[in-house]
Amino acid sequence: MTSRKKDDTLSPVKKDHVDRFLEQIAVTLPELDLETEAIVDRIGGINRRLKREMDVTLAEHDLTHGEWQVMANLFHGGEPFCSSPGELSADLDLSSGAMTNRLDRLEARGFVRRHPDPNDRRGVQVELTPEGRNAWAATANTQGRKEALIASALTDREKKQLNGLLRKLMLALEEREPK
Repeated sequence: MTSRKKDDTLSPVKKDHVDRFLEQIAVTLPELDLETEAIVDRIGGINRRLKREMDVTLAEHDLTHGEWQVMANLFHGGEPFCSSPGELSADLDLSSGAMTNRLDRLEARGFVRRHPDPNDRRGVQVELTPEGRNAWAATANTQGRKEALIASALTDREKKQLNGLLRKLMLALEEREPK
């Protein structure tokens, strides 16, 4: 099998680890739909590699994924970058104890601060500090550059095509989820 390079010359298709795996199992599992297996294995492999890259990025910035998620939630909420611990717990599907632990660590680093809720004397608001916004943005920018480098293997047309196909798969999965 051959493919066309960007300069339109013919070249052999390179095999990845999924191709090699499918060659091994094709004989022992002839009833298996190899194209479907390839899709699932490649999506899984790409996901694992992207997650590893994110873990490296977070380690470089001395953050855990959970801490980064809290900061992202506050950041994406926009000005004034505040939320209640209960809302954060619900948004991130965490127990109040797990959220307290994350907030304690982030507060000790100066990335968030807790202050009384002006609308509820019993409530507390968590605010992403300027230091926290800077730390979150630095990790997001670092990871964004890594992801852009990975996606640069595709042309703009291929990116749109791949996004359309992945969207179609995602919608099919979302339709199967219980409401």
